[in-house]
Amino acid sequence: EGGIVTTNNKAFADKMRLCRSHGITREADDFVNKDMAFAPDGKPNPWYYELQFLGFNYRLTDFQCALGISQLNKLDKFVQKRRELVTLYDEKFKKLAPLVKESAKAGEGERGWHLYTACIDFEKIGIDRGTFMRRLSENKVGTQVHYIPLHQQPYYRDLYGEQTLKGAEEYYAKTLSLPLFYSMTENDVERVVSTIEKVINNA
Repeated sequence: EGGIVTTNNKAFADKMRLCRSHGITREADDFVNKDMAFAPDGKPNPWYYELQFLGFNYRLTDFQCALGISQLNKLDKFVQKRRELVTLYDEKFKKLAPLVKESAKAGEGERGWHLYTACIDFEKIGIDRGTFMRRLSENKVGTQVHYIPLHQQPYYRDLYGEQTLKGAEEYYAKTLSLPLFYSMTENDVERVVSTIEKVINNA
């Protein structure tokens, strides 16, 4: 899909630039094949580049870069709106506790709130998560689960064998991602919460 990565680690930045561009470098200081890379006067040949490992084409298009720059100018506004929506969700879910708990906030630092994940005790409610999601969908409320634990995915299970990661599994059993987007209104949040309440009451 393309995207932007930020880091203050020079080694990471250099490696990501290589990965982004097929593993190719044009930095003279990094050249390995000195005979091909440099002219007799010691200057790097202007056409020369080196493929130092198998990379990929992860470069953004010019259009994506222009869009990314314009979006970054709006970042503070986007983040502030999401924080307001999260606070609103948290407040409105208090009436549904302990069956529904607000999104977990572990550790320090400010969050941009890519997702709002509620903790829902489906077992106590008496409804499985799939049915719960379908009933919400019937009422025009879209939901998703973020994320299925990696150790339960076939690739990692084959790589590392069967694992038991209690915290990840307990989180996964109750998590549900709810609508969260910049243009969302207070009425939208109220409708999501009231629809969840309705599904719980009718379980």
